[in-house]
Amino acid sequence: MEKISEMTIIEYKYDSEEEREQHVKWMESQGFECSGQIRKSDDSLLDESRKYYWFGSNSKKF
Repeated sequence: MEKISEMTIIEYKYDSEEEREQHVKWMESQGFECSGQIRKSDDSLLDESRKYYWFGSNSKKF
């Protein structure tokens, strides 16, 4: 058996856009790559009153 790659994905929920921006910069300085998605909702697509939050998904290949 031979491992050919390993990837870590870490997702975060933020209280503000500024908090997200600062953290993404820090994660990138640690070698992580941001997916670019900035908002997310856990509500149903059919829910007209969907609530969104600031979001970040960061990955790093080892």
